[in-house]
Amino acid sequence: MKRFIYAIVVLLLTLVSVSLLGCTLEAEDCYVFDDEEFASLRLEDNFLADASAVRIMSANVLVSMKSWGGEPVKPRAHRFAEAIKHYSPDVIGAQEMCKDWYKYLMPQICETYEIVQPKNSLFTENRTPIIYNKKKLQLLESGLVKYSKGDKNACRVVTYGVFDTLADGKRMIVTSTHLDLIRMNDYEKEKSIMLSQVAEFFETIETLENKYNCPIFMTGDYNSMEREDSRYLGQASGAEYKKENDLTYYKCYGKPCGAFVYEQISAKYVDVKFIKDIDTKFDNTRGYLYDDPTWDHIFLNNADKAKILTFRVLASDYFHNNLDRSSRISDHLPICVDAVLE
Repeated sequence: MKRFIYAIVVLLLTLVSVSLLGCTLEAEDCYVFDDEEFASLRLEDNFLADASAVRIMSANVLVSMKSWGGEPVKPRAHRFAEAIKHYSPDVIGAQEMCKDWYKYLMPQICETYEIVQPKNSLFTENRTPIIYNKKKLQLLESGLVKYSKGDKNACRVVTYGVFDTLADGKRMIVTSTHLDLIRMNDYEKEKSIMLSQVAEFFETIETLENKYNCPIFMTGDYNSMEREDSRYLGQASGAEYKKENDLTYYKCYGKPCGAFVYEQISAKYVDVKFIKDIDTKFDNTRGYLYDDPTWDHIFLNNADKAKILTFRVLASDYFHNNLDRSSRISDHLPICVDAVLE
């Protein structure tokens, strides 16, 4: 009987591992579009200013759950897979990676990329994993820290990976997190949950810092904007302010909804997009600026151990929603930083 139970457990673990780790489908089975779909993407500037630089991406890819506004993943995964191949990030801090993202994204990129901490529990995928380029980086250590308060939906965690570059052995850490959010029906309760998550996030970062003393790139959807108003180009040119042109208005329900988290984190760590004298790239036709307030950020500690070269928001029409508001890839735009490790 014990042998039978053991065999069943092994079989279940195998099935779960296969379902989460990707590369279980032929890549062709995941494709939706022919090459014409990606012609505009391949014209976009993916230049790396220094061949020794590492590229870190943060990308909330949007789950397929209808209650979250999600849409079928397969076509979105194909578009995102091609964007990964074009921009070649060394590490991606991902958020909202539901099982369909594992199923349809990973087989298309698994020749080059591996996933860190794919499971949140025995039967649940980690929706906030890290994906890294195994041809350029060696993974030394990884882990997943679950927040003690907040939604129990496999998003509210800190995932981390400690990496050495294969070329020169330089070390860095990348984390990915997805904090809770303000729901206006219980503002004070949600605020206290978010602040408790920030405190636990700090504990995780400090533990890693004390152990490794190397740069830590903190990617994520922090559900917190750097300020509560946008720098929409219409405003910058002197046009009258209109709330419908404010990126923050509708997501914030017209009320302040999260800058208190950003203020705490940015007081402790550097927001890379505001480092002086770096190259900022923001390719869009919709009038927004690269430093408009956003939910997604890449913070950096030990800034003296990494030289930031470039910050990008991948904001071309390839990434923006369709005119009918359906998501071409996600309801978030990926952000990237290029850095030389000291």
